[in-house]
Amino acid sequence: MDLTKAAVLRELLTGTELAGRTTSFAHSLRRFTTRVGGLMLFGPPEDEPWHLTAHLDDELHRAGVEDVRPSLVRWAPPPDAPPHLAIGLDRLRDAGRGESLLVVAEQTPADALLERIDAVRRRGTTIFSISDGNKDLADLSHESLVPELLVPATFGTGWVSHPVGQDQQVDHDEPDHGRHAVPEETLTALRDAVAGFEMTQHLVSLAVADDDVTQSAWRRRLRTLIERLGGEPA
Repeated sequence: MDLTKAAVLRELLTGTELAGRTTSFAHSLRRFTTRVGGLMLFGPPEDEPWHLTAHLDDELHRAGVEDVRPSLVRWAPPPDAPPHLAIGLDRLRDAGRGESLLVVAEQTPADALLERIDAVRRRGTTIFSISDGNKDLADLSHESLVPELLVPATFGTGWVSHPVGQDQQVDHDEPDHGRHAVPEETLTALRDAVAGFEMTQHLVSLAVADDDVTQSAWRRRLRTLIERLGGEPA
């Protein structure tokens, strides 16, 4: 799913636990990364999170946030790799306070990965993770996301589909018989997209560039209230 579709889905998910948690997670990445260039991404050697790194970089650059641009830490970058793909494990040895390590591990992480994360955490780096809920990784993380746990069991309940551009006379006394219900296969596809690792990463990428990340909670609530009343805050 591309970022345009992800942005639309993010709006549709407003008010759900998935939207709230991914937004809070992304905002924490920004707040706890106080050193310039201090956001690092890391994952298993067979599934390095280059996809999320690229999207985070694009969104932060588009938002003009240059001091939190991410870097992908790789296990064994080839000698001819371009600079942004040539950052090796030495970067983890240099990590410290004011920096953040975002670990993406869709499968159960190997001991070697956990050992690297533990060493970085001991040096004062804040650890974030997107995972399948592995307990060892969760224990090492200051904040974590488990995509499959964030989709409510009732996702899709009550959704209806209305034809666009058509004026229809509806007899409200007549039973609907499911004429306007979203097909179950459509809801299944939506659930799969929302629950998946790729969609969760897209939502984090979009939220990390929000312009009110550094505002206090009460200011964010005030801004939201003003916007809902129909006006833009000064």
